[in-house]
Amino acid sequence: MVAENSTPHLHSAVEPKQTFRRALDMSIRAAMPSLFIMFSAILLSAPFGIPGQAQLQFGIAMCTVWFWAHSRPRSMPALAVFLCGLVVEIFSFGPPGTVLLSLLVIYGVAHHWRYGLSRLGFLMGWLIFSIFAIIASFFQWALVCLHAVALLSPAPGLFQAALTIGIYPSLTALFVWGRRTFANPDQA
Repeated sequence: MVAENSTPHLHSAVEPKQTFRRALDMSIRAAMPSLFIMFSAILLSAPFGIPGQAQLQFGIAMCTVWFWAHSRPRSMPALAVFLCGLVVEIFSFGPPGTVLLSLLVIYGVAHHWRYGLSRLGFLMGWLIFSIFAIIASFFQWALVCLHAVALLSPAPGLFQAALTIGIYPSLTALFVWGRRTFANPDQA
């Protein structure tokens, strides 16, 4: 009879060793969504003269947080959302705290509803995201009106909502591809 301790452990050959290089690689892969938001915020703060550049900053951040919070939450933890919100706030021109608060609320909703959202099809998920994009844009417009102590035109807020809703499908396609390739922290 063979002793149990003398049989080789079969699982040790299958699992890769956790080296510093592998840990660094996994950390960078997991941080890809946050790095994407930060890079986009910095890039879109440059004076390129693109119409809707400021609204695009918010739209990219909101789409990224929504997608990653419900599809792979460990790639978009709450602390990363907070730090990304701070970076977007620094490089945006709206009242302080509006983007940060909107991103944290969007994160909370997507993270809390992630199991239900994962069962829905793309169109239903896009519809739910659209409702929250409209609410977040209205919230920002209301805070800008309060900050200016005047009733301002809602056109920029409506444009921001439409732009955010419009870029969601293309960003989702990019993120699905990224989730399967370079942004997968479990990939060897």
